[in-house]
Amino acid sequence: MLNTSINRIFKLSLIGLIAFSLMGFAAHQLTVPSIEDRADALFRDFDELQRLGAYVVGEDGEKLGDISKGLGSDSLGNPYGAGNEYKSNGLFNSFGKYGGQFNATSAFNSLATKPPSILIRRNGDVYSVGLLTTNKLAPTRGQRINPYLLKAWLQSK
Repeated sequence: MLNTSINRIFKLSLIGLIAFSLMGFAAHQLTVPSIEDRADALFRDFDELQRLGAYVVGEDGEKLGDISKGLGSDSLGNPYGAGNEYKSNGLFNSFGKYGGQFNATSAFNSLATKPPSILIRRNGDVYSVGLLTTNKLAPTRGQRINPYLLKAWLQSK
């Protein structure tokens, strides 16, 4: 009974597709980028930031941690170091000034006016990569990097 119904639906669908094509409408294959490929590309960007020694700094100049999966105390990838979600001034403290949803200095506030910056130090000079923020309208000379993507990279293997 079920197989008969499925065959009937398939035949009607096939007939409809043929009729649709005969009336001058062509069915086209839509090609979209692979989500896995895009995630890999994003993660390679974070790998490069780690290689360059990038770090996150709050608007007030406080260093929040290194963009690193390492186990050093300054590593945002260390759940017992800078990546600790209970650290009072930590980036991942959802009630803190850098990790809460309602603070103007938080990376996770979509209306933040002073989100943290991502910086790289090279030969004594400091370069800004951009802002770590969910605020798509935050003014910056660099990039706006979503903190949820950083967190996903830190938790990936």
